[in-house]
Parts: sequence; C-alpha cells; structure tokens
Amino acid sequence: MFSEIFGDSPKAKLLDFLGDHPTFDYNISALAEYTNISRPTLYKIIPELLSQKILIETRKVGRSKMYKLHTENKLVQHILRFDFEIADIIAEEESKQDASYGHRPVKSTACKPEIA
Repeated sequence: MFSEIFGDSPKAKLLDFLGDHPTFDYNISALAEYTNISRPTLYKIIPELLSQKILIETRKVGRSKMYKLHTENKLVQHILRFDFEIADIIAEEESKQDASYGHRPVKSTACKPEIA
C-alpha cells in the first residue's frame, strides 16, 4: 500500500513488501528479486533503516545477512497498523464502487497484524 500512496521510492517499496511479510527475514538478493530494487540501492538504504531501528539483522546464512522489520519498535508497529488501515479503507472504497456498478460488495479479507 505504501508504494501506491507514497510513490515508487525504494524505501516505500521495501517497507511495503516487508510490511506484507513482517514475520519473515530476507537477504539482499531475495529483497532485490521480490521488490525490484537494485542490490546497490538496497546496500545503500538498508544501513539507514538499520540505524533508525526500522529493520533488524536476524541471522547469517553462509555469508548472507538476513533482515526483517523490527516489529518491537513502536514506529514499526504504527507503520504496520497504518498499512492495515489503508488496506481496509481501500477495500471498503472498492466495495462501495462495485456496489454502485451493480456488483455484490466483497468483505475485506485483510488480517489485522498481530503486534506486541
């Protein structure tokens, strides 16, 4: 949702992807593949997000470092809630549009993130 609202910046794309998968960790290669962000750009923005405690390094697999959202960080918790609320609002608006075109409304199937 972040990319749709805040544009296609690499940080927005990365947070958008990781927000959809907050319990999983990824290495740089996987993040590059799943987000279509170049590896050099990821090598530039990941240290920034680590220093802001938005991401954490979870482990090493071979020589690859694994990263995920730092879900214990209050800011990240708010980001995840915001992402869920945006998805819910968009689903609601799309449901209203479908109803106005004679389609059956569809209830949102988005799951609220479990946040400590």
